[in-house]
Amino acid sequence: MQITKTQKIIIGAVAIIVLLGIYIAFDRKSRSQNVPVSTDTSQTATSTTATSTITLNGSDSQTITQGGVTYKIEQVPITTGSGVPKPIPDLTRKVVFGSDVSLTPEVKAMVEQKVSGLQAELSKKPEYWAAWIDLGIYYKMAGDYDGAVISWKYARKLSPTDYISPANLGNLYAYFLKDNGQAEIYYKEAISKGPTQAYLYTQLAEVYRDIFKDLDKARAIIVQGLSKIPNDPNLLQLQASLK
Repeated sequence: MQITKTQKIIIGAVAIIVLLGIYIAFDRKSRSQNVPVSTDTSQTATSTTATSTITLNGSDSQTITQGGVTYKIEQVPITTGSGVPKPIPDLTRKVVFGSDVSLTPEVKAMVEQKVSGLQAELSKKPEYWAAWIDLGIYYKMAGDYDGAVISWKYARKLSPTDYISPANLGNLYAYFLKDNGQAEIYYKEAISKGPTQAYLYTQLAEVYRDIFKDLDKARAIIVQGLSKIPNDPNLLQLQASLK
């Protein structure tokens, strides 16, 4: 059966949406989706694959198994300081697409629309931590690393217990801005705020191994992680690969 021009356009649009969804799902790592910052205590479920963290309501710690993967539920308080930190970043800032990214015109238009929507939302609710995280993700996707830094640094100010934004900054500085010193500082900050998040140790260990070329530091950070999360399978697997 011959595919018409209209069908090709529809298929292309669906593919763009799917790819965008996959990008955001992987980039978020362990961030809690659509949860505004508050002084309430939330629960975080951390997969043994160290790639997905979700926020659940409730107060009892538990473990659940789904699809052969075990999730550990633990309480992680997400709180803000008093009031909204000033100054608030410019919420009229336009996306600057980087020369090192290749996006179709349709994806660029979608990114611009998402950024504009998040900016409008934050202009009304600047305390909405999750929206600042999202804004940084879209800036990063566009190759606008300055925009990502601004968004995640502000999210970091909003929530003193936030380990997501410093982890995102660590990744950004390590692999995109090529600043090893800042990458290490932010990853260590993330670990201090989320000491039971295995993926933080594995990411920093990979940075030490692949970018710093320092296996001793890579091994040491995994040992530190295992002291906080004994027998974590991902930490043990990476530890074995570093011998």
